[in-house]
Amino acid sequence: MNLIKTSLWSAISTVFKILSGLITIKIMAVFIGPAGVALLGNFTNVTSILSTFANGATGSGVIKYIAEFETEEEKQCVVSHAVKVNLICSFIIGVVIIIFNKILTQITFGDMKYSTVFILFGMTVVFYGLNITISAVLNGYKYIKYLIITGMIGSGVSVVLAVVITIRFGLFGALINTMIAQICIFLVNMLFISKLNIFKKSLFYIPFNRPLLWKLFKFATMTLVSAFVVPTSMFLIRNYIYNYFSPNEAGYIQGVWSISGAYLMVITTTLSIYYLPTLSGINDKKGIRREILKGYKFLLPIAIMGGVGVFICRDLIINILYTPAFSPMKSYFTFQIIGDTFKIASWILAFLMIAKAMTRWFIVCEIIFSISYVGFSFLFMRLFGSIGVTYAYALNYLIYLIFMVVLFRGYLFGKDGDDHTIN
Repeated sequence: MNLIKTSLWSAISTVFKILSGLITIKIMAVFIGPAGVALLGNFTNVTSILSTFANGATGSGVIKYIAEFETEEEKQCVVSHAVKVNLICSFIIGVVIIIFNKILTQITFGDMKYSTVFILFGMTVVFYGLNITISAVLNGYKYIKYLIITGMIGSGVSVVLAVVITIRFGLFGALINTMIAQICIFLVNMLFISKLNIFKKSLFYIPFNRPLLWKLFKFATMTLVSAFVVPTSMFLIRNYIYNYFSPNEAGYIQGVWSISGAYLMVITTTLSIYYLPTLSGINDKKGIRREILKGYKFLLPIAIMGGVGVFICRDLIINILYTPAFSPMKSYFTFQIIGDTFKIASWILAFLMIAKAMTRWFIVCEIIFSISYVGFSFLFMRLFGSIGVTYAYALNYLIYLIFMVVLFRGYLFGKDGDDHTIN
């Protein structure tokens, strides 16, 4: 499936997800308010980190090697390792979450009111991991339609649950919504993979292969670092706003982040399901340059037009998605959208680090630029108030883009005959 077809399928999925998200956001805004939205954001960041550990963080590696390996035997070996690692890690992380539920509750919410939520999360975290693994396998095999249909069904289930559970149970319902949704998504995934016959019973009898485990471990290291530092940076920034400005202002920035993530979803989805397996299978510089330029010609204009549309319609978006209590949020959009443009421009290049298993560079970049984002945010918030976090976001991704251009200058500007690579 080429870039345009993948983007079209991604667009269909994204429109559905956005519509589902709009309904969910509206429900959250009405029934839990700005402060509740901020706490839900904290919980989402924490569960994102824990569910990645539960998955064994093998997702990107699974996509790369299933797409790269030629024989079905090799592909099934990757699937076998992913499932086994997933089950082992999910059990360990689930037990840890249940044992330390009170500590996690205190860190996330500041009190013990919602400790039951983490107990339930520990019991269901295996479904998060399995769904990530199944999606990675579908992506690696390039079953894009099935992958997108599963995502759409999952979005629909989440909306129905949000309507029923959040309205009935408030913030507690919003917190357990994703857990129930993950179980439902897993059942749908089981239906699809039984038809595709890509998860064979024999995979449990395939012995561990140390070289393959090491390859997956390199990807796991990258994913775990990213899964930890990115949500942690957002958590620290949101908590800083919550504690030193106001819970409502923390809710505003969470709202802007949600809208930003929604309209960029079509781009980020395409990068994940098209670029990662495609770049993984290309070994010549000319082919890589061609795919990168294709991304800039096709994806970057979409991101820019989406950002301009959101900026122009920001008052309407706030009125539709949120409540009058969120109206101060509109002043946060300008530099957030500028930062979004720099983000997509840099990510088109940054996906090369994952596709080519550039572990050291990826880890260094994730850590340094997450730290700089937090540092810039604290500095600019001291100077300009909570809106300073959007200035920090734009500046941080501008610097990141410049760094990516310098890092991959050989692919962008080098001669085709030059086999220079970065490790």
